[in-house]
Amino acid sequence: MSALDHFHLSEPVRFEEACWQEIPDAPGVYAINDLDEVIYVGMAGRNGRGSLRRRLRDHSTGQVVNMFAQYLFLARVQFASSQRITHPTAARHACRSYIRQRCSFRYRLCATGSEARELEKALKSALRPSLNP
Repeated sequence: MSALDHFHLSEPVRFEEACWQEIPDAPGVYAINDLDEVIYVGMAGRNGRGSLRRRLRDHSTGQVVNMFAQYLFLARVQFASSQRITHPTAARHACRSYIRQRCSFRYRLCATGSEARELEKALKSALRPSLNP
């Protein structure tokens, strides 16, 4: 049993194949993989707002204004191209392409944002994802 199985997360969903209407519009935690490596753990539902669907969909855009995409770009995406990426639009496109080609996510619903926050902390401690500070 893997560490992820211990936390009873969903089956993996590739960003490229996600049907966003099927992702819960509720608080929860998620783990993002780059191929087989867990690289980021996050939560949705802070302060009673936000949802897994919106948060994960936001991550799928590759917008470097969100922390996941910033970390992904700095640690991996910028090195995947032979040409230096210097413009924010190019960075967004490169991140979006990388996410769609390589990344998937698993999630678990939580009753409240505070429950999600505690589970996020436990996942980060157990999995030590490379892109979480």
